[in-house]
Amino acid sequence: MASVTASGIGSGLDINSIVSQLVNAERAPQATRLDSKESLIQARLSAFGSLKSSLTTFQNSLSALKSADTFSKRSATSSDTAAFTATTTSAAAAGTYTVKVEQLAAKHTIASAAYADGDAVVGSGVLNFSQNGESFSVTIADGEDSLTAIRDAVNGASDNTGVAASIVTDQDGAHLVFSSSKTGLDNAISIEAVPGGSGDLSALSYTAGNFTMTEKAEAKDSIVVVDGFTLNSASLKFEGMIEGITIDIKTAKPGENLSLTVKHDTAAVKKSIEGFVTGYNNLMTTLNDLTAYDPEADTAGLLQGDSTTRSIANRIRQEMSTLVGGLGVELDSLAELGITTIDKGKLTLDATKLASVLDSDFANVAGVFSGENGYATRLDSVIGNITAGGGILENRTDGLKAQVERINDQRETLDRRIVAIEARYLAQFSALDTLLGQLNSTGTFLTEQLANLPGSVFKSN
Repeated sequence: MASVTASGIGSGLDINSIVSQLVNAERAPQATRLDSKESLIQARLSAFGSLKSSLTTFQNSLSALKSADTFSKRSATSSDTAAFTATTTSAAAAGTYTVKVEQLAAKHTIASAAYADGDAVVGSGVLNFSQNGESFSVTIADGEDSLTAIRDAVNGASDNTGVAASIVTDQDGAHLVFSSSKTGLDNAISIEAVPGGSGDLSALSYTAGNFTMTEKAEAKDSIVVVDGFTLNSASLKFEGMIEGITIDIKTAKPGENLSLTVKHDTAAVKKSIEGFVTGYNNLMTTLNDLTAYDPEADTAGLLQGDSTTRSIANRIRQEMSTLVGGLGVELDSLAELGITTIDKGKLTLDATKLASVLDSDFANVAGVFSGENGYATRLDSVIGNITAGGGILENRTDGLKAQVERINDQRETLDRRIVAIEARYLAQFSALDTLLGQLNSTGTFLTEQLANLPGSVFKSN
């Protein structure tokens, strides 16, 4: 329980106020010093956080350039995208191909003769459907042998191989129509009608020698001719006709020569290199801001003069200035790609020079970045070591955090010391208060005694 004090009872002094002011005077300089020191450390911790974030962002910009797949991508350009388009893999050989889109694949459609309406009876029995080597059967019972009932029975068959039934009504009447759900010659529909007890189900036959139904749309394969070689496809897609290239046809243009150009995807590489330059410049901006000194304002960045930051900057700049070894070609530096250093360590990119190199020497650009000694490979490794657990960046920030902990310990020590000082001051001033009270009492007593002495005169003010 806190002690109860009644200050100034004997002397009239405001002991609590006096002690409070003395304690505050004792605490303030040291508390201010600790607060200022912690504030600076926290600011530096934040600065190292910004530096780590910039390093990580720059490292992310290296991922594409570090991968050899980035340099193996191909782009495919069609001379007529309304006729066909194409996609490629890294296996595609660069070059220009002549393409003719002779025919588009089509679905097979057949129709019955005209009936009065959908309720008209055709006949009972069994319909055996087949297409592309697969088959299914539908049994048509008496009383369930109208156009509508047959349509529903075919569409509802659980083993339906891909035949859609519908009723189409024109000026002649209602027709039962069967359509393949897939394109291609192999998916043409064949129907064997086996009549049953009533009606004439054979009216729905469509087999060789028994075409009682009418063909409305012929089943067709797509036909494409590439550099004089012809290939058929049941769909609108051609895969593997040219290694690494998939052609998707859109419109048939028989006899018309179109072109397909396959080349290195220089646009993707150019974008990755631009990202590399931007990421590096952003990192340099962060480093410059954190280490700069402004003589006019006499202000310095939070990490100005910091050995860890200086070491990080030097390691990155060293990698940037080191040529790529082991390539066996002249293209072994950033400068030869049009990337040079300007003020404050930043980079500038000559887009024209880069485009020229990508067009003339694309195969060797990969080694500059993604090779074993390439810039992206080396920088990724360096930054990974810097930002990894146990790396110099973490060790430095751990040291700063330890300083904050020591400051907190010093605050606790200061608090204990202040408590002791306050107790001492209270004891001293309480003793003084008691002494003054005693002196006041003694003075009053003596005054009264002197006033009572014979012949004495006491003049009161």
